[in-house]
Amino acid sequence: MDILAKSEHLPPRQRALALSGTGFGLFASGDQATAQPLLEQSLPLYRQAGDMLGAATTAAMLGHLLASQHQDARASELLEQTLGPLQEAGSDRLAGPERRQHLLDVALVCNFLGQIRLSQADHDRAAQLFTEALNAARSAQDRFTILVSLYDLALSSQAQGDLTGAAERLQEGVLQSAEAGGEPSVAYYLEALAAVATRQDNLDRAVRLLAAAGALLQAKGNGWLHALVPRAAHDDDLLAALHSRMGDAAFEQAWTWGRSLGGSRAIEYALQDAPPDPARPEGSSRAGDAGAIS
Repeated sequence: MDILAKSEHLPPRQRALALSGTGFGLFASGDQATAQPLLEQSLPLYRQAGDMLGAATTAAMLGHLLASQHQDARASELLEQTLGPLQEAGSDRLAGPERRQHLLDVALVCNFLGQIRLSQADHDRAAQLFTEALNAARSAQDRFTILVSLYDLALSSQAQGDLTGAAERLQEGVLQSAEAGGEPSVAYYLEALAAVATRQDNLDRAVRLLAAAGALLQAKGNGWLHALVPRAAHDDDLLAALHSRMGDAAFEQAWTWGRSLGGSRAIEYALQDAPPDPARPEGSSRAGDAGAIS
């Protein structure tokens, strides 16, 4: 690549910045295969230059990329090795841009490590990491990492059976996304709220939220959040299962209603307290029973 040739004679930190900056851009555009070697080459250069914060940002993204390739052991080792020095350094001794970057690094590393622990059903450790991530993101007043952290912590709450806590965090994420003008991010939060509604056997609400999310993504594009979090279920298999449980008429009515909402009305609906599902007969199976959708 041109970036490799052009950066050959730069000092270590400047070359690391060139490599990682290009790598981040490629990652964000979905070209992980090309991004990976650039991040791998930039990491030792940051370390050689003594730039702990630049190395931590790069290690966080590289760890996330490795985890997405199911290289959990390698990703965990890299992220754990990165988190330790960040925690030891602490943000209290830093000021200005360095303090903010430290907090952002903590948020990213904790989120990506927590995602691996959540996938391994280590719920306590995952929740601890996501909580640390959200605290750091709030301290940095950084909406990007706040949105990642809220989403991850909501999934952790849901996995532990705290559906109310999950919904509250997801609704905060909807508000944060809306305030930032990020309708694709709103859509991913709607999908996650649909998963909560499904666990609560509120199938009508789940379908409405999924339909609204799909309409937003179709109109506004995919955005960035899905690349950094384990996206909630949204596929044809889920919709088919919901369709089967609700029946043709109820499903089609809910789907059509959800598709018609538009951005602002979808947000209003997502922020409402979920009422009981009027289509669910009293005494029907609850989430977790045989045949329930998870």
